[in-house]
Amino acid sequence: MAEALANHGSYLDLNGLTTLSDEAARALARHEGGLSLGSLSTLSEDAIVALAKAQALDGSGLSTISAVTAEALAGQRGDLFLDRLATLPDDAAAALAKHRGEIHLDGLMTLSDEAAEAFSAHKGGLCLNGLTTLSDRAARALADTQGWLALRGLTTLSDKAAEALAEHSGGLSLDGLTTLSDEAAEALARHDGDLGLGSLKTLSDEAAWSLAEHTWGLDVGGLTALSDEAAVALAKRKESLKIGGLTTLSPKVAEALSKHQGILEIRNLKTISVEAAQTLARHEGHIGFSNLTTISEEAAQALRANPQISFPEWAIEKNRTPREPPEIL
Repeated sequence: MAEALANHGSYLDLNGLTTLSDEAARALARHEGGLSLGSLSTLSEDAIVALAKAQALDGSGLSTISAVTAEALAGQRGDLFLDRLATLPDDAAAALAKHRGEIHLDGLMTLSDEAAEAFSAHKGGLCLNGLTTLSDRAARALADTQGWLALRGLTTLSDKAAEALAEHSGGLSLDGLTTLSDEAAEALARHDGDLGLGSLKTLSDEAAWSLAEHTWGLDVGGLTALSDEAAVALAKRKESLKIGGLTTLSPKVAEALSKHQGILEIRNLKTISVEAAQTLARHEGHIGFSNLTTISEEAAQALRANPQISFPEWAIEKNRTPREPPEIL
């Protein structure tokens, strides 16, 4: 059976398997495509050495890994998914760091400073979204990784850790942070790559002015409120800006955002006034209002004046289907 499956011409999903012999692993290793074995919690070292030859391996079911098996997986040709590993020995981290491609380790809740320093040599994306804390030393080490760095599990970040991560080159996802000090914002503004801060609920004016200097894409889509001054600051950016958490839009904030140049996403806005629509129609760049639920015909007409603005036509009040009155029995 494994011999036959190995000849399958595309991605092979075997997530139902709970056991796999060494012989079957050697056969599947000849498969020329992605291979998913997400339900296997254990594999022999011989099986892992064989499967490491696969083009892309999802071994997210594995719960433990040794330095020997990590060394084998490091030679794997595609992205590596090991999301159920709860712990990672330092020697295994050093071996995995040799892998060239994305490594997904979202099951790790902790990472030693030594393991982080081993990953500093990694060339490829690194996903550590299960980490809830990160030492300043580990932050300095991970900043040296080359590729996307995802740390969405962090809810707080020290100013020193922010200083360290600002030195990272490549996309940086800190979408679990709910607060950000002015000092941390000033540091992260120097980051060379897209920056995800999508869970921030508030942003001080000083932090907004700092992030306005960031020269890559910025996601602050969790903001539920934005002061007039913060809006003026963020609008000075010429890169994409996501502020999807706003549920209301004051005339002054709309005026400020209308001067932004680039892609602007305001995903969670449910309705928009005629005045705000007329103001934002002057925006130079795409604006996405994907979740508008109610908009007047006059406001819709104002938005249509800018062909780069998109919104759901069904939300226009005259197009909304009235609810049927309840049937009286």
